[in-house]
Amino acid sequence: MGGGPVYKESLGTRDPAEAARLFVAANARLQAKMNEAEKRMLAARSLDEISAERATDIVGRYLATYDARNPFHPFYSLNRTFYLEDVCVRMHGFIADRGTPILAGGSDDLSSKRGRLLVGDQWLDFVRDRPRSVWIKACDEILDPLFRFATPPIKRIAENEFALMDAWNVRVEEDNRRFHDAVNNPPQAQSRSRLDSGLRFGELLDRWASARTPRPQTIHDTKVAIADLVAFYGDIAVSSFTKDMLLDYRDAARGLPLGMPKADRILPFPDRVAKYAGTALKQVGATTVKKRIGAVQALLGFASQEGWLEHNVGRGVTVEGAGRPKIRRRRFRSEELATLFGSELFLQPTRLLNRTTKVSDLTLYWIFLFGVTSGARIEEMGQAHVADIVARDGVLHVDIDDYVDDQDDDGAPTIAKSVKTEGSRRVVPIHDRLLEIGFERYVDALRKAGQRLLFPDLAPNVFSKVTQEASRRAGRYIDKIVADDPRLVFHSFRHTFKDEGREAEIQERILDQLCGHAPTSVGGKYGSGVGLPSLKRNLDRIVFTAVD
Repeated sequence: MGGGPVYKESLGTRDPAEAARLFVAANARLQAKMNEAEKRMLAARSLDEISAERATDIVGRYLATYDARNPFHPFYSLNRTFYLEDVCVRMHGFIADRGTPILAGGSDDLSSKRGRLLVGDQWLDFVRDRPRSVWIKACDEILDPLFRFATPPIKRIAENEFALMDAWNVRVEEDNRRFHDAVNNPPQAQSRSRLDSGLRFGELLDRWASARTPRPQTIHDTKVAIADLVAFYGDIAVSSFTKDMLLDYRDAARGLPLGMPKADRILPFPDRVAKYAGTALKQVGATTVKKRIGAVQALLGFASQEGWLEHNVGRGVTVEGAGRPKIRRRRFRSEELATLFGSELFLQPTRLLNRTTKVSDLTLYWIFLFGVTSGARIEEMGQAHVADIVARDGVLHVDIDDYVDDQDDDGAPTIAKSVKTEGSRRVVPIHDRLLEIGFERYVDALRKAGQRLLFPDLAPNVFSKVTQEASRRAGRYIDKIVADDPRLVFHSFRHTFKDEGREAEIQERILDQLCGHAPTSVGGKYGSGVGLPSLKRNLDRIVFTAVD
């Protein structure tokens, strides 16, 4: 047995025939035990192995500890690779004379290294030409600090050594290529480093908002996310922020409850996290957490693009389950439309001005009718101006655009308009059924009264959105009159409009044009697509029998 341990088992018989039979069974049992032991060993070993992603993260975070003072800046992986190649000079006959990024007193510029071996050249050739079992023996210069740096610690086994060196070699290949580019195409003038080690998240947010001009809602959400981040970690430099810190912030945010009393909502983020840790309350959804983490990632990505950060540590951080809609909206069924448009709001139009509410019955009346006959988004309708209702080529239509007038004739500011996408800029003909009901008379009355807005009672919120309250009231009305179904909301009119259009055999590209999924043409105003008269003819093919 080669001096190894011997397994013995008595067969309990002296009969050769019986012994032969028992030997087969005993040998099978032994083989089963050996197979089971091998499985346990493999399972234990697999638990010790790190993934390629973990290895890449360890290498990336280790190199992120280097800064502009390093003599190999900005080709950091070449620093230790230089010493690795020194080892290979002795072990494998590497050439000792090779170019480095180090400038000797300013007199040795990069162009002087042109045509020479550069750091990394020999190592990369060696890795490509030799088996892993050969080159891994020279890698202690790299592996020792990586294993010491890894947190939490990882086991030093062959699989982990190869994983770390594979990740290291990727960085060496990248830095070596950039080093060659710098040698062969040196900049005409050396620019100062853009790295900003003193940049704080608050200042970064201001720079980002100024450069990107995001929507007010986005700015608000980002400010909340950054305020909580600063409360969690303190006013740290962005350059000292790590991927692990972002992951911990994500995990802390996951523990918050779906709803909190106002007194708790104003607590500092760490206090909120501590108060609700371990409670059985329903937690916030993945999409909410993703919005918070995405805000931080947007700032980190912006800082990296601008050169203020060496690496974007926010890249690759995900939130499991984000982006999956919990409730899928559905269209209105025919009988539901009949119920809605057969309700008191539509049967008693003379009473539309009787009640005083934040969103008038009259506004709700026209928004419902306009929504079902056009498929427009509620905010697109709510922000419309009277001047947007115009006739061209004999077709009355609404011009959905995003212009802004600075102020009214009397100095009062007007409401900013916006569209969801470039394709959302479009013209939408007014359906014949809407004209029969009296939409044009409604618009004329607004003009005579000097009103500039199609729905004057809709006031913008802090994010310049005018239909927040209208959307709530429309939703409550649908719940009350039609069905208390969370899948049935005002936006369901868009699904209904699309389905009704298909039933009327309208081409999909024309439906997309009407709904703002593709551009519309008015004498070339908004790009390609069919003209206004053709849109009108197609729209009127949809018969809204429920709108009586």
